Amino acid sequence: MATLTTTLTAYRTRRFSLSLVSAKPSPLLNLPAELVLDILESVLSQVKPSTLSTISKVISRFVDIILYRTVVLHSKESLILFHRTTLSRSPAFFASHVKKLVVAYKPHNAVNYHRAQRSIAVCGGARSLLLSMWFGSDCLASVMEGRTDGGVSEITLHSTDGIEAPIYLPAQNQKELQLADIVSDSITHLRICEPGEVWVSPEDTLLPFGALLNLTHLQLSRRTNSNSDNDLIFQLQVRSILQTHPALSVLAVVIYPQLWAADEDVSESDIWVMMHQVAEQDGRLRLVEGKNDDWATQWRNGGSNVGSRFWADLSKCSGALS
Repeated sequence: MATLTTTLTAYRTRRFSLSLVSAKPSPLLNLPAELVLDILESVLSQVKPSTLSTISKVISRFVDIILYRTVVLHSKESLILFHRTTLSRSPAFFASHVKKLVVAYKPHNAVNYHRAQRSIAVCGGARSLLLSMWFGSDCLASVMEGRTDGGVSEITLHSTDGIEAPIYLPAQNQKELQLADIVSDSITHLRICEPGEVWVSPEDTLLPFGALLNLTHLQLSRRTNSNSDNDLIFQLQVRSILQTHPALSVLAVVIYPQLWAADEDVSESDIWVMMHQVAEQDGRLRLVEGKNDDWATQWRNGGSNVGSRFWADLSKCSGALS
């Protein structure tokens, strides 16, 4: 099962022996659960999960908690293997174990697209979703609906690609409904990391997510030297979002250079100047210089901490960033 997920297991300098858990497992299991998990995470830095799981059923359950807490699907192979696992275990298992799901791999055909949808849908207990592409309102709703403990609080999308008309869906199904307000109310952090290939306005970007009444952190992205009329629409709609979402504490706007002008100083672009004026009037707006291919670079090795640092780094700065 280790090949299905990339976990947050720490690789520590201390060395542990299996005798710690195999010789006298009862004393270990008498410890607080969080301490047991911490010990087993350290052991997993040197021992295969399959080996550790054979010690006892209780230890096996602890190993599952560690392995499935964060699931990272960063390749076609990892997606296929995890999808196969979702067919062999009950949805209740994934709903109770997976707290963060990362689909860093972008499916290139309908079969893998629907495999990814299935993988997302069964993780009904996930609090955080990081997705390489838009997988549809119905898919997100299946993760969040019917939960009594809240829902997904953090969603990160690579770009706006597919939001208006998701690829791999039949034409008659491409017009999607908004998420129900009771579902969208759980979302507090929403990131659209990079501009898409096709222009989608900020308001159209947010539309599928519903009212977003409790949204506190939002990231939008724009590219320099694009259509000037759309730049104006972007500015006006960002102003509107700030006015109509009073719960927002931070709205980050990341400005990217054109793909053919990677060395461009984005702080001298028209869109940067326009957004800087908004930032001067509303301190919640933060301007950030984006780097092309950030997403691919960050996820190339299947990392699972990417994204969690964005808001923390942003909070260390005040005013517009450069």
